[in-house]
Amino acid sequence: MPTILDLRRTIAALVAVAMSAALIAFAFIISDSFRTQVQQDARLSVGGASVVVTDGRLASSTEGGLDEALVSRISELDGVESVRGAHWTALKLDLPPQLANSIGSTIAVQDVPALTEHTRLTSGRLPQAAGEIAISTDLAEQQGLGVGDTIRTTTPDESARRASSVVGIISPGADSHRAGIGTIYATADQIVELGADVDYHYLYVTGSPATSPADLRDKVAEAVNAVQPSASVQTAEDEIIQRTSSEQGGATIATILNLLAPVCAVVAMIVIATTFTTLVARQTRTIGLLRCIGSSRRQVMLAILRTGLITGVIGSFIGAAVGVGSAAALVRSGTFADLAGEHLTISPVSVALTIALGSLVALVAVLRPARRATRISPLVALTGQTADVRQAGRRQRWAAILGAALALIGGALAALGSMGGQLYLAAAGSLVAVAGLLAMLPLLTVAIVSLIGRIGAPGRFPILHLAARNLAGNSGRSAATAATLFVCVLVGSALFVGLFSLRVSFDDMVHKGSPVDIQVHGVTPQTDTEALSSTMTSISGVEKSIYVPSMDLTRTVGGEQAPINVIAIDTAQAATVVRTTQGLEELSDDTIIVGSIYDIPDGAQVILTGPGGQTTLTARRLEGWGAAITPATAQRLTGGAPTDSMMWIRAGEDSSAATEKAVREATQGQDLMVVGSATARAQVEANINRVMLIVCLVIGAAFIISLSGLANTTDISVLERTREIGVLRATGSSRSEIRRLIVSEGVLLAITGGVLGVAAGAGLGAAGTVAALKDGGVTLDIPAAALAGIVIVTLLVAMAASLRPAGRASAIPPVMALAED
Repeated sequence: MPTILDLRRTIAALVAVAMSAALIAFAFIISDSFRTQVQQDARLSVGGASVVVTDGRLASSTEGGLDEALVSRISELDGVESVRGAHWTALKLDLPPQLANSIGSTIAVQDVPALTEHTRLTSGRLPQAAGEIAISTDLAEQQGLGVGDTIRTTTPDESARRASSVVGIISPGADSHRAGIGTIYATADQIVELGADVDYHYLYVTGSPATSPADLRDKVAEAVNAVQPSASVQTAEDEIIQRTSSEQGGATIATILNLLAPVCAVVAMIVIATTFTTLVARQTRTIGLLRCIGSSRRQVMLAILRTGLITGVIGSFIGAAVGVGSAAALVRSGTFADLAGEHLTISPVSVALTIALGSLVALVAVLRPARRATRISPLVALTGQTADVRQAGRRQRWAAILGAALALIGGALAALGSMGGQLYLAAAGSLVAVAGLLAMLPLLTVAIVSLIGRIGAPGRFPILHLAARNLAGNSGRSAATAATLFVCVLVGSALFVGLFSLRVSFDDMVHKGSPVDIQVHGVTPQTDTEALSSTMTSISGVEKSIYVPSMDLTRTVGGEQAPINVIAIDTAQAATVVRTTQGLEELSDDTIIVGSIYDIPDGAQVILTGPGGQTTLTARRLEGWGAAITPATAQRLTGGAPTDSMMWIRAGEDSSAATEKAVREATQGQDLMVVGSATARAQVEANINRVMLIVCLVIGAAFIISLSGLANTTDISVLERTREIGVLRATGSSRSEIRRLIVSEGVLLAITGGVLGVAAGAGLGAAGTVAALKDGGVTLDIPAAALAGIVIVTLLVAMAASLRPAGRASAIPPVMALAED
């Protein structure tokens, strides 16, 4: 069976397969490398232990702890070489009650670690005496602390408040079992002084070479369960698996890549199918002649499938090599945080799976063109009639009806999932809706380009009118070409809506939960407030600052008394500094604003007692402000006596993180504590920006695939219309008009795919975002500029893809064109 397809024209399919395979391989390598990094960190965290015991008690438990007595008992077991205990407990920074649950207020307490190549001392020394601690680098950065500073901590129940001196700053590595939050490191005696749990949280048991980990686990479990039945006793390998599964690491990036790689695969399938369908259509008479001289349907199908499979295999090998090389270069460059060259993992299974998937994508994509080729009758070679246009039109209409039904059903499911907070339902509905829109695309494309053609009437915009007529005349090819752009734009639009909504929602959450950019605590009546204000004003990025009185009072609710820290807020003055005054609307001389942490019911009568007297107020339960009263109420309670206060600072929009750092540096050594939300906000912004960059790169790769497919189909379209172009040239059309005609067709397809993709993507993205973030509160944001940018990129891709075919069309001599059969 001779080759019936133009192999030179399959270059677009080859590029599509290679690009999708490259992204699949890249995603596999990055995911495997992150998994290796997490596994190595987990292995380092258990040291050389054979068995790991973890405290499993709840706060109300009466079970025994993992103490020295238990350590001694385990050490005496047969097969045990050594037992190492490790403390891990939580304390809180000693902050005002309204900040008790703020970001970064909870810290971990661990033993002083051994310094290794992973865990390093960045400044100072290790703690040795009572009252000394070392802190982690992230806690030092978050709180602006350095060697010689003092840090105040309290137990969760506030039964023990302590001030400790920072003598060193440690950069923790995986071998110190990083807590994931700010950490202080202390000796055993200092841990007792801080009020932390004196029992161990972990016991690392090392067995003798002759003892199997499973046998050792059973012996240790028997000893531990006699003291604490709820404790977890696992072999080191089981513990490593558990810690690996609970560690996020680069899971977000890997997940995004794994979710977006199929997008390129789908686009590649559309390009491959379109390319082979066009090639089959161009070779219709040739296939008919082959059928006349005895070629069977099976031989025709196998010839096309063979070409598709060869294209898929070659493209997959090229793509796998490119993807592996790109991933290796990126990992070794250190672009991804915590991912180094030693973590690079190139699995033969991943490479083989990439090649298999790429080949499968190509093979599946050519099935439909191959089946269409088998339906070509031998009579085609004699009559030249290739298809019944009316029959094709009926198929398109039925497909559009089915597509409309699917789109409606899918849209309804997505809406229900959005309203009910059911992400999987919204996702399933979105997939059904997209399938329906793809089925409707041929008629939608014809409708849109026909509408544009009416606008470009022959007398006003003849080239636009002719371009629209040409596209409408071959609706199948036009729809297939527009589908590649439609899928790219739809996915990009949906992801942009989700990411921008996430960013806006996080900003709203931060502004409501922490309406003040920066707070400086510890201001007393003895503080030189004028000098402090002058210092703050001189810092670049500080827009305005005010002092807010803070006082310790006694509250009485339902006959029960308890201490309470209250701030006095002048609403008008605070409005010039805070990000939002939401929650202060009901603050008056007769009310007190309280958060849920005070456990005071809304509407309850609260008696406040201070050094100057007492007053009865009505509680209004609103979040974000702690316990707040008006300055007039504070005057009645204090009798005008001086009180402690805090400084509220408003930072500029573009400099909050730098401003917060400068404020911390300016207040060092003044017995003041700075609390801000800029660091956490910057971290989330960085993560979102990183994900957005990855999304842009992947969608860019999909656009490149679309560009190759669009260029190829446009080139073939030019070849098929050689005689038509010759007639236009012979009747007076210039070369520039021919070029504009071809480019206009590409732009019309881009407008069709782009507009439909943006509309569908924004809608489905909004539904998915609301479903995913409903429980946490969501502020939907439709990024008009970003969506407009996607449409502009789509137009540029279409124009770039059309330039070369347009140049070839304009260079065809009229005589040669008219001689074309």
